Amino acid sequence: MEKTNTSGNQIMWLRRITHDDSINSIARRTKIPYATLYKRYQSNELATDEIITIARCYGINPINALVDTGVISTDEASGVRGENSLRLCSIDAIAQEIVRRSNESMNAPLAGLNES
Repeated sequence: MEKTNTSGNQIMWLRRITHDDSINSIARRTKIPYATLYKRYQSNELATDEIITIARCYGINPINALVDTGVISTDEASGVRGENSLRLCSIDAIAQEIVRRSNESMNAPLAGLNES
């Protein structure tokens, strides 16, 4: 699994999602100090927590932001899959899904009854 080269990508991402807002405007909106953002522009690299803060302040999903800036890969962002995702669900949510599936199967036409 290969990560994207982030050199310069992060600042391009920042400019794109902020619609080229000034550093001062971004600093005010995100509460990240102006001096910090200025240094980030100079180095062409943002810290991960700054990417998350900026994304949230500009209405961007932080996970998408981390992928777009090359901090994590798409595979890493896809998260928990399959049976492991059940561990993240509440008992109520699991029970509701069981009931939904049960109702769905009861309402489904019986296969093979009309076949000759």
